[in-house]
Amino acid sequence: MFYLSKKLLFLTATISLLIFIEACQTDNQEVKRNSKAFPGFNYSKAVAFDYDGSEKGDLIIEKGEIHSTVKKQVTLSKEQTEVLLAALNDTLSYGADISRCFKPHFGVVFYDENDNPKAQISICFLCNQHNSFPLISAQEKVRSSHPQKLHGYSDKGRKILMDLCSSLNFSNCSSTEK
Repeated sequence: MFYLSKKLLFLTATISLLIFIEACQTDNQEVKRNSKAFPGFNYSKAVAFDYDGSEKGDLIIEKGEIHSTVKKQVTLSKEQTEVLLAALNDTLSYGADISRCFKPHFGVVFYDENDNPKAQISICFLCNQHNSFPLISAQEKVRSSHPQKLHGYSDKGRKILMDLCSSLNFSNCSSTEK
């Protein structure tokens, strides 16, 4: 009986250790490699832009040109980028209502190793939504599964994104226009 208990204890400890090791290997690097996670490629840098978008749904870069109303740009640190991507790729960041104004003021562009823009997101805090290329699968998953198809930012998602915007000393980082 004692031998069986020792063997069971060893087996339980081994399984727990394997689960722990597997969990430790699943970090933000895994999100970057997963093609379904935004931005969908290994980027070299992420640059945030403070600008005045219009009701036309302006992305920060259109037809290869940076939006003409850029007030400020900041290259995000690794930590800031991880916070942004964790929020954007989390289904819990979505599930609230939106309005239709779309006047984005906060944009982020992801560049490849050759400094070419490959992915971007423009965020409007006034109407609680964004326009991105490529689409963000976490948001699309919420959109398709939510009973009312609500896919705007949740309170959690809004707070994270507004806090990041504010930490960069950008303008219009709230849901009211200044």
